[in-house]
Amino acid sequence: MIKKITSIIIFFLFISANDINVVNEHIRKRVEDLLAGNKISVQGERLHCEKIIPEFYSQRYYEPAWKNDRNKKELLRLLGQANEEGLRPDDYHYGTILSLSDYARGAEQVAELDMLLSDAYFLYSSHILNGKVNPETIDSEWKATRREGNPVQLLDTALSDKKIYQSIIDLEPVHPSYAGLKNALKVYEEIVKKGGWPQITSGETLKVGMKDSLRVPLIIERLISTEDLEIALRDRHTYSDTIALSVKKYQQRNGLEADGNLGKMTTESMNIPAEKRMEQIKVNMERFRWISHDLGEQYILVNIADFQLRVYEGNKIVLKEKVIVGRPYRKTPVFTSQMTYIVLNPYWTVPPTILYEDMIPEVTKNADYLSSKKIRVFLGNGINRTEINPDSINWPDMSRNNFPYTLRQDPGPLNALGKVKFMFPNNYNVYIHDTPSKELFNRVERTFSSGCIRLMNPMLLIQYLIPEYLDIDMDKIEKIIDKGEEQTILLSHPINVHTLYLTAWVEDGIVQFRKDIYDRDTGVLMALMESPTVAY
Repeated sequence: MIKKITSIIIFFLFISANDINVVNEHIRKRVEDLLAGNKISVQGERLHCEKIIPEFYSQRYYEPAWKNDRNKKELLRLLGQANEEGLRPDDYHYGTILSLSDYARGAEQVAELDMLLSDAYFLYSSHILNGKVNPETIDSEWKATRREGNPVQLLDTALSDKKIYQSIIDLEPVHPSYAGLKNALKVYEEIVKKGGWPQITSGETLKVGMKDSLRVPLIIERLISTEDLEIALRDRHTYSDTIALSVKKYQQRNGLEADGNLGKMTTESMNIPAEKRMEQIKVNMERFRWISHDLGEQYILVNIADFQLRVYEGNKIVLKEKVIVGRPYRKTPVFTSQMTYIVLNPYWTVPPTILYEDMIPEVTKNADYLSSKKIRVFLGNGINRTEINPDSINWPDMSRNNFPYTLRQDPGPLNALGKVKFMFPNNYNVYIHDTPSKELFNRVERTFSSGCIRLMNPMLLIQYLIPEYLDIDMDKIEKIIDKGEEQTILLSHPINVHTLYLTAWVEDGIVQFRKDIYDRDTGVLMALMESPTVAY
């Protein structure tokens, strides 16, 4: 590889001043073809950045951009390491650029190589900045704010400063999980090269003290491969306390019930091939590239696939709570908003999806359903609405196109929102709220809502969000809740809320994996494996 890179540099040195003018002319002709809307190929490869290439070279009066040796070396170094970002070097003309150096000597080849290098930079920088895949083409429910940049200005500055490598590195996601996943990808690639890990045969649940001469050695080997077990064991037939503790560690970082026993779920998880885990890491590195660089100095992050809410101050987690998210057929969407107020003792206005798909069918079957849930029916909106007797409605005739009513549940112990809801404006009518169904938080997999996010301990979040200097404290809040009257509290400092879907990330230096509850990983992986489309 070093020989090939050196030959690229040498061949540029042999171009005379007269040849440079001819190079400019070759670049100009190709730029004009692009401006005319023609699809052109260079050395048999399509230029992906069809709009930005003409802009870039027109501003340069068609002068070659890659005459500096250091700039070319740094770009080739970046492209050759694209797999470390979970991307593919040849998506960026890497092989063609290297092979072109073996025979290119004339002005036309110089022009072609220069345009390939520029196209590679623009495409690669766009993929590092915003991801290779447009998330909305894969998942319509992913609306996270993406990053923006000026590619021409970026390359111009990088070329003049001779900082091609650093200009790309500076575009990488700043969240520490991204760097952690990059390291994890290297680790799992090595595991794959060594043949992966053993498959553990099924059997009865193993607990401390049980003997199994077939499975225990396989479990030990499996735990050692991912450093969940770090010491050699003399007894390789007994399911010991040491093995159970290591299994518990594995269960915790894989979102399983952490009881230290090896049952069906843990066995199935351990048997996921190393190649699949490596793919999972690549998929989630891509997801981190979709996320805004600026999450906020202080922010709330809900990882849907992890069923957890975390409050961050910088990179430090200061609060972590269990949540319940949407069922697979009523997925919690991915988006960013800002929490601005809290409502104590909230009324619950039944949203359209629940109203038509759940509530009306229930009322049709059971005339006492609404009264049993303390739900009232209103005709009209706002101050002009009128409460009506639900018995006066012919429920079987009601539909989306024929329902002039609003259903609202009173505050109280039966209220679907519990004692509090946390509001952040969004297009999905999604918010974080309490719930009377606390027993559901004992489940490992918590997909029980209709899209909103139910919080296990909302009072802890309130306590964090309400600073001491406000004219309200937790005692007053408890008294308000006890009265059962709705009251709104405006936050003096609104806080960013990010709902994300991550099935792999790194926390406290430990790689975490979660089940793909919404079956979203496959689509992203397939898109990553496809040839790139037009970027700019």
